Amino acid sequence: MSVRSRKVRNFVLSTLAVFAAIIATAWLAIVILKPGPDGKIVLASGGSEGAYNDLALLYQKQMKKYGVEVELRPRTAGAETIKGLFTAEPSEIDGGFVKGGVAGSMQGRYATDEERVLHDRQVENLLSVGRLFYEPIYVFYRGSGDRFARSISDFKGRKIWIGNAEGGARRVVLKLLKANGVDEKNSKIIEQELPDDAKPLLTGEADVAFLVLPPESPKIFKLMRTPNILLMDFSAEADAYAARFPYLSKLVMHRGSIEFEPDVPSANITLLATSVALVIKKSVHPAIVALLADAVMDNPRRGFDRDGEPILFHKAGEFPTANDSEYEVARDAKVMFKVGELPFLLRTIAPFNERVGIPFWVTAYLHEHGTRTLLILIPLLSILLPLMRILPMIYTWTVRRRLLHWYKEMKALEAELGDHPARTPAQLTEAREQVERIDRAVSRIKVPLIFSDQYYDLRAHIDLVRRQLNPRRSEPFPKAAE
Repeated sequence: MSVRSRKVRNFVLSTLAVFAAIIATAWLAIVILKPGPDGKIVLASGGSEGAYNDLALLYQKQMKKYGVEVELRPRTAGAETIKGLFTAEPSEIDGGFVKGGVAGSMQGRYATDEERVLHDRQVENLLSVGRLFYEPIYVFYRGSGDRFARSISDFKGRKIWIGNAEGGARRVVLKLLKANGVDEKNSKIIEQELPDDAKPLLTGEADVAFLVLPPESPKIFKLMRTPNILLMDFSAEADAYAARFPYLSKLVMHRGSIEFEPDVPSANITLLATSVALVIKKSVHPAIVALLADAVMDNPRRGFDRDGEPILFHKAGEFPTANDSEYEVARDAKVMFKVGELPFLLRTIAPFNERVGIPFWVTAYLHEHGTRTLLILIPLLSILLPLMRILPMIYTWTVRRRLLHWYKEMKALEAELGDHPARTPAQLTEAREQVERIDRAVSRIKVPLIFSDQYYDLRAHIDLVRRQLNPRRSEPFPKAAE
């Protein structure tokens, strides 16, 4: 083999070795290390009379198309959700629906030292995927005639029901009471939920009850129609509350918005409201966050309840929203709310991978590292593309070299026979053996169709020399053409 041939061969082998090493490294990184999630997220979806779980079911259905399993915990609600998300202890949930004000109640001068420490340590480990809908704060109290409560401070010394101890509203209600100077020292705080018939208020077992529920809650409509049970109007202080506590909003329940005959309510009532947040842990993979945000955007809460009645305070396009005053909004969720559609790789590759059974971690890896991988491949492509043009030339030269080698052997044999036409039988036998050796070697050569003419020219040349070596021929052996 010539020096030039060895250089070409070494170049090709070195290039192939480099690409083989790159492929092997990528295979080790992706297949063995599995740098991505298993495609599963566990959401606590209990509470608010099934409103959270109804939305979670829609998210579950949509994310399944992209290879993500959403496991729902409809019995995990309120305090259990807060414990699973806010404590440093390992929990079985990755996210959940949290009432507005839970994180806000853990900071500020009305929070305890323990709550402030918990806020500083844990809230920074949580991310919001958006706010979903309003949950007004309803304050029902026993009253009649012109005896109307104008401030929460009016309830000092009263028996106050703040909701179940396991409910998510308890923290928010306690903070509002504390801000108004109402606490266990000057009032009776009862951790119980007000029943639909409002019996504790009617019998005197309770003087006031706080509820934080979705606007379409049947319990609220029933309580609004109960005689001698009034709903507190926050009109005098609503703006101050919204300024002091950014997680609260001001809503107006207009006269007759529940019933016209008779008017329920009989006058405009200003309410305070929180908004529900979908909160996840920072450990959730960005690809799952993006898909969850997409599901949130594609499945806003409907403006009608299960009976087809319009939901109070619902405004099309207001929710979901990425405006969150309590939690940092996940980066991938921000992008989704701004752009309005999934990144190209997730939008195209995730459904395909789900259909063919490719694990979700492959999709997640491409989503997270696809751009970096592309940036690495660009310089490699700058090497590969010229090489792709050179390789056909090298292949053509390799095939031609093999044919030309035997052409050279035949020409040398012809030249030798032409210079010495008078040969002994032993010399002729040796020449015939050389021709047969060359013929056997050429017959083993595999060439593409494009080289067929050269290949068969060589075979014909071999046959010509074989005939000229026949001892019955008397003509002198012609010299090889120069």
